[in-house]
Amino acid sequence: MNNIKYILFILILGLVSCDDFLDRAPSVNLEEEEVFTNFVNAQAFQADIYSGLPNRFNALGSYQPVPLSSASDESESNQGYHGTKPFNMGTYDGVDARISENYTAIRKANLLLKNVALIPFPDTETKNQMLGEVYFLRAFYYTEMLKRFGGMPILTEEDLFVPGDDLMRPRDTYRDCFAFIMDDLKKAIEMLPVTLNTNEYGRATKGAAMALKARVLLYSASPLFSQKTGIWGMGGTVDDWYEKDGKTWWIKAAEAAKAVIDLTDESGEKAYELYQTGADNKADDYEKLFFKRREHGNKEVIFYKHEAPIGFSNDQINVWMPSGDFGGAGAVQPTQNFVDLFEMSNGKFIDEAGAGYDENNPYANRDPRFYKIIIYHGSTWQGIKLDLSTTSIPFNGTFLTGYFVRKYVPEEVKKNSSTTAYHNWIYFRLAEMYLNYAEALNEAEGPTQNVRDAVNTVRARSGVVALPADLTSDKKSMRKRIQRERAIELCFEEHRWWDARRWSTGEEGELATSWFGGQMNRMVITQSGTNVTYSREAYYTRIFQPSNNLYQIPLTEMYKNTLFVQNPGY
Repeated sequence: MNNIKYILFILILGLVSCDDFLDRAPSVNLEEEEVFTNFVNAQAFQADIYSGLPNRFNALGSYQPVPLSSASDESESNQGYHGTKPFNMGTYDGVDARISENYTAIRKANLLLKNVALIPFPDTETKNQMLGEVYFLRAFYYTEMLKRFGGMPILTEEDLFVPGDDLMRPRDTYRDCFAFIMDDLKKAIEMLPVTLNTNEYGRATKGAAMALKARVLLYSASPLFSQKTGIWGMGGTVDDWYEKDGKTWWIKAAEAAKAVIDLTDESGEKAYELYQTGADNKADDYEKLFFKRREHGNKEVIFYKHEAPIGFSNDQINVWMPSGDFGGAGAVQPTQNFVDLFEMSNGKFIDEAGAGYDENNPYANRDPRFYKIIIYHGSTWQGIKLDLSTTSIPFNGTFLTGYFVRKYVPEEVKKNSSTTAYHNWIYFRLAEMYLNYAEALNEAEGPTQNVRDAVNTVRARSGVVALPADLTSDKKSMRKRIQRERAIELCFEEHRWWDARRWSTGEEGELATSWFGGQMNRMVITQSGTNVTYSREAYYTRIFQPSNNLYQIPLTEMYKNTLFVQNPGY
């Protein structure tokens, strides 16, 4: 991890200064002291640790990079150059590994923590906030590796290698990594404020650290990690080794999520609220929350990647924008597999008795969020009623599945327009915390009223009917409903990719293998006059093996470190 070049951003002065002092052996020297003994420089160095946060709208690929949803069953990116193709073919070597990126950011955090005594903080409050952010970010980057690979080497401020040091480090256990992350988050939660000044938006808060803690606990309580030992798991469902309180990990996950939901600010007001404006169509709020920040009245967002507004040419929009006359790449196309997950407006699945689903009018009377997430045949986009049939002239065969994504695409941003919009990747929002709480509590206690209320709170925000009581009377049926609710409410936010894995244990026929492997379907629409025919059709068979629940350690990393143990199945 030595020979990492650091760029010092003098953010406060609005200047950018490149200095290669950290490209040399990372021992304390005069130049390094000059950075940390100057508060403005140290503050800028600390801010640069945020630069490692990934923008996941365009997670994979170099030309027209696409989101991870196109490796799951949510969407398809059908061109060969799109970055999810290796995943879809069962190839994991080096894809989305981000080991170097995460350790680079971790090393920056460690370097600051090593030199904290040199920094002339103006007051204790500033010191606590800056250090709390560093502990949060270090925990965030370690979590990114933990969910991909299981245990990885833990490097702290005592592990700033210099030339001649032995760089061979074995993988630490899952438990060790979990404990390290929890310890960092405990410090962050103690140090960070609940609220920020407007000019500080985008930085970590107490709520962000609590949300990360809740997610780590949820993942660790799940079958993939709770049932394995050593590098790959917690080795049990009860905390008899970390805090040793005898609680199940599910209960602890539920408590952590509920703590975020109940968090109050310094004035006693709820720190976070689902975004609701009182719109006549409640689903409008669901659509708009992804373009509104806290300064715009959106208190649902807990932590996000803070960026300036962007326009049509930016990949974050262009890659997702419908193709044809709309000018986008249309590179993120929902699959029929995903579209079939949307309930009917009465709360029933489309294949349930009494659902009222009509094969000849498949988009009528669906979950209200459907119309805010999916662009479909007959819908209106940018003032144009869309023809997505096989004879459609505007698209000229540039679409594959019969759908485009509406979520995340600001309708007012158009081709040949200078209009811009806020478009920030959200890492944590309150709706996730409600669903995390519901899932964990259901696993611990079954479908209690608290479980039902948490899910229904999320649904009600978008005008979705309450869960059918007769269809959620036991833990298994409620689990299925919660999984389906997460699929819809949190779609394209990278949750399904990780959810399916953590709900599996590595056996054939489990959720990840059945969802991400096998047949992907599209809707073929033919139109003759006013007669429209809808036909499901398989277009691709993807490969997903049970071993793919964890990522492969890239071979380049295995060659560099002979003490690394490869994940099973690779």
